[in-house]
Amino acid sequence: MNDFTGKTIWITGASSGIGAALAHALAAQGARLILSARSADKLEEVRRSCSTPDDHLCLVMDLADQTSIEAAWSRLQEIPREVDILINNAGMTQRALVRETRMEVYRLLLEVNFLAAVDLTKKVLPGMLARGAGQIVAVSSVMGKFSSPQRSGYAAAKHALQGFMDALRAEVHDAGLQVLVASPGFVNTDVSRNALRGDGTPHGKMDPSQAAAMSADSCAEQIIAAMTKGRAEVFPGGKERVGLLLNRLSPALLRRVMRKVRVD
Repeated sequence: MNDFTGKTIWITGASSGIGAALAHALAAQGARLILSARSADKLEEVRRSCSTPDDHLCLVMDLADQTSIEAAWSRLQEIPREVDILINNAGMTQRALVRETRMEVYRLLLEVNFLAAVDLTKKVLPGMLARGAGQIVAVSSVMGKFSSPQRSGYAAAKHALQGFMDALRAEVHDAGLQVLVASPGFVNTDVSRNALRGDGTPHGKMDPSQAAAMSADSCAEQIIAAMTKGRAEVFPGGKERVGLLLNRLSPALLRRVMRKVRVD
């Protein structure tokens, strides 16, 4: 069982949505936060709205820019805090058919959703191994378990993230580290508005499935409960989680369903 009091928790994508909800909930449980995202102003808003705001640090970082990641990591080395828990939450999705999607969009989706999480994980891992304690959390998606139309790059990146974290979990188990993959379904955030079209421009609208979905606060609550219990996986969401069951019991049936279902 994890107690977050006094723990230093680094959250990426902390300026809104699930990341901000995680920040508020973990701060209320006594954690000291490192909040990362691209927007300094939005991060500062989240920091000030958390319990004991002076205990928390904003660390601006663009996960699509390696120079930005290295600069943020260098700054973090100047602060006398060891990262006890890393939550790789930042990500972006897609709304485009394969034939419409430019290669630079696929590269961006892989950088943000997969490679940046690998990079940050490798940065904090040596310290955790030396202490014999720590937790890595990856906020993936049900799209890391199966795929749907118009999400090819996003699903590919999340499948890669799932595979990486599964391997990491096996490697560090005996060293006392925990690895959790959270795979939400639809969550009511701005993720669909920020989704990339095939040419890299924003989708720019809230999809009905997002608008009717569970709240970011509810999703964060389930992720934190899984962190507390040291679980390997958690699947917040609604009826879309039926796809997980179908994928195990009848992949052929799931493939037929995904061909016919209306995808926002």
